[in-house]
Formats: sequence, C-alpha cells, structure tokens
Amino acid sequence: MTSGRKLERLGDGPEPQWLTDEAIGAVEVLEPPPFEPAEYDARMRRVCARLTELDADALLVFRPSSVEYLCGYHTQETAPQPLLVTHEGARLYVMDLEVGRALASSSADEIVYTGYDNTRDRDELVTAHVRRTLGTGGRLAVELQGATTPPAVIDRLRSLGLALVDGRFLVETLRLVLSPAELRCMEEAARITALGLDAAVGAAREPAATDSTVAAAIAAALHREADSRSAWGPLVVSEPRAGVPHSTFRSEPLAAPGSTFLEFAGTHHRYHAPVMRTVVRGRPSPVTLRLADRSRTALAAVLAHAKAGVACSEVARRAREALGPLEADEVFHWMFGYPVGLAHPPHWMDGAPFCLTADNPGLLQAGMTFHVPASFRSFGAQCVGLSQTFVVEPDGARALTHGAAELIEL
Repeated sequence: MTSGRKLERLGDGPEPQWLTDEAIGAVEVLEPPPFEPAEYDARMRRVCARLTELDADALLVFRPSSVEYLCGYHTQETAPQPLLVTHEGARLYVMDLEVGRALASSSADEIVYTGYDNTRDRDELVTAHVRRTLGTGGRLAVELQGATTPPAVIDRLRSLGLALVDGRFLVETLRLVLSPAELRCMEEAARITALGLDAAVGAAREPAATDSTVAAAIAAALHREADSRSAWGPLVVSEPRAGVPHSTFRSEPLAAPGSTFLEFAGTHHRYHAPVMRTVVRGRPSPVTLRLADRSRTALAAVLAHAKAGVACSEVARRAREALGPLEADEVFHWMFGYPVGLAHPPHWMDGAPFCLTADNPGLLQAGMTFHVPASFRSFGAQCVGLSQTFVVEPDGARALTHGAAELIEL
C-alpha cells in the first residue's frame, strides 16, 4: 500500500479478491484531497483536545459532514459509516463496496469494513470492534441524541460495558470557525451560486418559462463547473404558492404579472454559499414592495451589526428593532442567520445550532460564515427573499455571495 494504513475486515466472509496492494495504491491517488494534510491534522488535534477536556478516550462520529471534516471521507452511500477518533488516530467503518471511496477520499489511519451481506449484523460487528479497541470501561464520547446516531448503536455500546459521554455537537462547534482554506472554498461556492442566479434570470425571461424550467436552468448552471452537488434545493416557486413556506417547483407557469421566489446554493467541495432572490414579471405590487422592504431591512441590519465579539442575540435584537412590528399577514421565522459551510444532504444547515436569534448569547468569531434567510411572506399569497451568505471579520461582515440583494424586474 502506498499510504501504509491498515485495512481490516469484520465478519466471516472472504476477503475481496479485488482488494490487492496494487489496486489499493492506484485508488488512493484517484482524487487529490481538497486540503493539505496539515489542515486535517489541525482538526484532529482540536478534537483530541476536546476529548481530554471531557476525560474521554475516544469519539464516535456519525454525522457524514463531520466525518468528512475530520478525515475527508465522502460518498453517495447513505448508510451510517462512522469514524472512531482516539488520541492515537482515526478508524473509519465502511461497507466493503465503500472501501474504494474510503481509499480515494479519506485520510483515516485504518479502514475497517464489513460486507454488504452483513447488514443485519453490522451494528454488532462495529460496536464490538469499538469495544475491543477501547477496552471494557473505556470512555466513549458520542452524540447521544443526534439525528444521525442510530439509537440501536447507543444501546449496544452501553451493553458492551463502555461508559458513554455526551459528545453532542463536539465536532460541529469546532467547524463553526472556518480556516482560510475553507473560506476559499466558500468564495468559490459563491462564484458558482452567481452562475446559478444568472441562469435563473435568463430562464425566467423566456415567455413560456415555468418554475421547473427555471429550476432546471439553476441546477444545470450549478453543476456545470462544480465538483459537488447542493444538499438541498433549488427552490423555485411563484405567487400565490410562494406564500406557503418551503413550497417549490411543480411545472407551473411563472406568475405574470407577479413574483417568483428563488433559493439555492452553489458548492465547492461540499461547502455551500446559499442565496435567496426574487424575480418579478411586470410592475411589482404594493405587497411585493412591502415584503422586499422587510427583506432589505433585515439583511442590512444583520450585515451592519455582525462582527467578531458581538453576541448573536445582539445582532438579532438590532434586526428586530430595525424591522419593527409586522403586518397581520406577514410570516417571518425571526432567525436572522444560521451557520453554513461544509454540508451533506438533507440540508445545508448541517452543523451546530449556533444561530442569530434572540436566545443565543454566543459571541461571533472571525471566520464564522452565515446565511441570512431574509424571506418574508404574505401567508398564502407571495414571498420575497433577498439574502446573502457572509463571513464574520474582525471589523464587520463581508458578503460572500455576489450582487445586490434587490428585486430583479424582468
């Protein structure tokens, strides 16, 4: 093997004949990693420092984006494939057909695999291996209530005599501050987002445009130069259905006259830069103009007050003050920003819940990146969204997504 890392098979099945040293060496160099080894080493050191603080021997990570964050592993397979992090290194648990993806994309010190024909017993095999690695009584940090952690695995780990420590959002809180290399990924994602917007506007100008043709144009533009796909969207929906949150395309003509709401994200190495925009056919209605003013006001307030050292709750308070009371028909979620960056499906909100809300006293730090979901609806009538993805800097906020957040009149 070119890397010298260990491969181990669990279960009673035969070793794959195709997994030769020559094949392993060839597969390992198929996909250059997005970051230098020092980047992954620094991430692992930070996690190990957190383990020391928790008096834990290891961490078992299930969230796919956090597995990728620590070792680079990513795949289209959706079955749980966790990473065990100890002070000595990292072990990645995959199925045998995923060994290639693990070799091509990950820096894990050891790849432990089971056959696809062992799916009924896979949890038992993996948890038993974790127990052998740590020993009975070992202290294991794991996200006990996380949506990505299979409850059966928690039960098995406890039954094997491991002491479980709550590792909720342990990796995700570390991911909140992006490195310079990660910010470069965000900037490239934002460039691709701009291509999607250009394509959307061009498609919306077609006389026979539908919400689906616009969505198809966005998707094509996002994929054309991308190395990864968005975890969610695109959303394209015209009034009046746009007045129902999270509605999207269904092959209906664009409202003419009227507004159409867009939300999507360009990606680079699965780093996301979402944006909301609204296109209008004909003269904007008074309701459209009112909602657009709300969106601009919320976005401007966030960008004006978000900077390193400021509490998230303070940014939310300032934005609330700028908005004032809403009209009776207006729908808004009162979340003025959520962290974005590395994400896997089902959504680009794929990390710690560190949001710009009135109940979050946490302080902003330079290098954090947020999407401001400044979308306001007249319920059941229409929606206007005008947003940006931005990075927190020492003296303020810098928009990463391109162009002015204004109504786009076709």
